[in-house]
Amino acid sequence: MLLFSAAALLLLGSGGAAAWAFVPGVSDTVRKIISGGESGEAAATPGSASTRPIFVDVPEMTVTLPNGGRPRQLRLKLAMEVTGDPDQPPPELMSPRIYDSLILYLRTLRDGELEGALAMDRLRGDLLRRMDLLLGEGRVRDVLITGFVVA
Repeated sequence: MLLFSAAALLLLGSGGAAAWAFVPGVSDTVRKIISGGESGEAAATPGSASTRPIFVDVPEMTVTLPNGGRPRQLRLKLAMEVTGDPDQPPPELMSPRIYDSLILYLRTLRDGELEGALAMDRLRGDLLRRMDLLLGEGRVRDVLITGFVVA
């Protein structure tokens, strides 16, 4: 009986942690419920006239690409255009969760996906979509690729 109780508790805890980490808006909703209101919502609305974009450099990432037996390396340097206070970049942008999500996505890329004229646009679009899912819609305006080497 104790084993089943511990397993159920572990399952509920991991499900809640997964929802907190990967479902957009859950963490904001929980924080709003805990704080007891919507007092800061008007000031935090993305795209308001008082906010202006800032650029945050993401640490360089090096990933081994799956290439049918012959490993290749991708080195990628990004900058994110975000909304908010220019003196305070958003701390959640530099969190290990964001870095981990980007690395996991990059590890799924195949050689053919990095070739061609539209490869960089597709990569930027996929990275921007992933940031919108993780941080919420409108927090990241654009993803800029500042360094890209495949060797």
